[in-house]
Amino acid sequence: MSHCLNTLACLVLGFAAALPMGCTSVPDADASIFEIRAASIDPMDGWTRSDSVIGGTRVWISPDIVVDASGVLIAEPVLDDLGRNAVLIDLNDAATNAMEAFTTGWLSRPIAVFVDGRIATTPILQGPLSRKFIIAGEKMTEEQAEDLAKRLRESD
Repeated sequence: MSHCLNTLACLVLGFAAALPMGCTSVPDADASIFEIRAASIDPMDGWTRSDSVIGGTRVWISPDIVVDASGVLIAEPVLDDLGRNAVLIDLNDAATNAMEAFTTGWLSRPIAVFVDGRIATTPILQGPLSRKFIIAGEKMTEEQAEDLAKRLRESD
C-alpha cells in the first residue's frame, strides 16, 4: 500500500501505552482485539468513568460496542500520509452501517478506541467514519502494525 491514504479517515492512536512494545507479548485471551465505543466528558448514566482524560476531564465510556474485530473484513499494515506506521481497516457491510450511523450522529464528540481490551485513545470525532479508515500512532512500530493487522485478520 502507498502513502496515498489521504482520502480515508484516520484515527491517530497513542499506541505507546496500548500495544505491546514488540511482538513477544501475548495479549489477554479474554480481551477484545479492537473495539470502538462512544465516549463523553460528561457523566452518563450506565457509562463507566475511565482513566482517559480530555482537557483535564475524565472520560466516560459507553457500555455499547459500535464496532469490534468481528466487523473487520480486511486489516493491512500501511504507511499513512505522514509516513507513520498504520493499519488499514476495511469493515464488512454490517459494521460499515453501524459505524456510519454512529459517527454521523456523534460528530465533535469523543470516541473510545480499545486495543487488546484497553483504551488506546479517546480522539474527538472530526468527521464520519465509514467502510475504510486507518489507525495510526506516532510511536507505532512496523512490527506492531503488522501484528495488529494479523491478529485482526485472524479474529474470525
